[in-house]
Amino acid sequence: MSGFRQVSKAQAKTHLSRDERVARLDGAVVQFSNRAEYQHEISRLWENAQDTFVTIGRYLLAAAASLPHGEFDVMVENGLPFGRQIAYQLRKVAEAIDGGRFPPEQLPPSYTTIFQLTTLTDPQLSVAKERGLLRPDVTRREIITFRREVAREAGAAATPAQLAGLAKRRETLLKQRDKILRELMEVERAMSDLGLLADGEPLLPPRGDNT
Repeated sequence: MSGFRQVSKAQAKTHLSRDERVARLDGAVVQFSNRAEYQHEISRLWENAQDTFVTIGRYLLAAAASLPHGEFDVMVENGLPFGRQIAYQLRKVAEAIDGGRFPPEQLPPSYTTIFQLTTLTDPQLSVAKERGLLRPDVTRREIITFRREVAREAGAAATPAQLAGLAKRRETLLKQRDKILRELMEVERAMSDLGLLADGEPLLPPRGDNT
């Protein structure tokens, strides 16, 4: 039996909000005498925000690698104050930074903006660097605009036959996905009716377990 205790997202958010209120009360504001001192302190706190989300991403990576099968998904779905999409973005950001793809000092203090950078291919990233998009004050809008530009350039370079082939392949894959999802729902409904499913997890014993 796992030692992981499930809590609802509402409970997790309540605990987080309580901790945040305590942190804000403890975070007394110092009165500085000049702009440079305020600028330094605000910049320091902003950089700490980046360190925090990178650390969260690292913890998510460690949890995904070390928790028993299924527990990571349960934790993300029921035990954290954010959902699967944010968890995925934080993991990709931590992977990119720890993998050396981005120099930390050149990154903005927003995980959503850094995530947009992680979606670039290596050739696209090289072009982004040439255009000065790898800098601390780059915005998410700038990266999205750049992605659209390179997508248009790639589309212009593709032949009509290539575009038609990709569109047809995508349509086929979408149909296969929908079929698989329908079949999965039917199986899970049948398992639930038999009492073999709890909280989305099968209660069947592992293969080869005759106990």
